[in-house]
Amino acid sequence: MPDDYNLLNVGGLTSLVTNVKVSLWGNEVLIECVYDPTGDRLPYSLVFQDCRKIMWEVHDEEEIKEPEADLIGIHLGEDAHRTAALIHTDIFAISILYGGFSIHKGENFNSPIADLETEALVSQETAVA
Repeated sequence: MPDDYNLLNVGGLTSLVTNVKVSLWGNEVLIECVYDPTGDRLPYSLVFQDCRKIMWEVHDEEEIKEPEADLIGIHLGEDAHRTAALIHTDIFAISILYGGFSIHKGENFNSPIADLETEALVSQETAVA
């Protein structure tokens, strides 16, 4: 089975999987990744919609507390529920039979959300001092 990593068009360096989110009762799967983990750490996400079947296998139970998994291989399969996508990492593998797929680059879903009230309070205190 050929690897489809080059079809993602994120470059020639490696990627890490940082999170997997299943929503809408398993109908949507969002796989959050980061490209070039030793350099710029550019985020992107793989979104599978209209999912019908998800199979998950943990390879390395000793590594399950690690925050990131090395992306080893990806096969995107075919949409319209014809062939499942297969994603292999050093910790887990997931197979997703899906209707539609998209990739979103430059979106960091794990970035901290600013606490605007706290920032406003600190700005006011700095201005008074």
